[in-house]
Amino acid sequence: MALCVLASCQNAEELKSEQYFVEGYHLYTANCSNCHQPDGKGMSNLYPPLAGSKKLADRSGIACIIRNGMKGTILVNGKEFNRPMPANAKLTEIEIAEIVSYVSMKWGKDSLYTPITYVQNALQNCKPD
Repeated sequence: MALCVLASCQNAEELKSEQYFVEGYHLYTANCSNCHQPDGKGMSNLYPPLAGSKKLADRSGIACIIRNGMKGTILVNGKEFNRPMPANAKLTEIEIAEIVSYVSMKWGKDSLYTPITYVQNALQNCKPD
């Protein structure tokens, strides 16, 4: 009964944000945390941190990197990283939206989820590395 009362206090956007956050957490854990670590702090000089990264402000760019991977040097929090990130072509658009939502809400400054339509548009406009 208490759960029903609590759920009714949230609007649809808040519920969707929670859903994307939880699903994104599980997907991040399975697909990203091995390199970027569960705490988002990356691995020393090998893999860049997500926590505190200004790159998270570019949700379209993050979606493209998740889908297509990345090569070359990237500057994150004033430090250069030059290790390739493999593409994750097996992830669906909704899964990418959930991961982008999770990292944006966890370590970025977003409080709401990233809609699948946003990710679909981003993926149509990005080019593989």
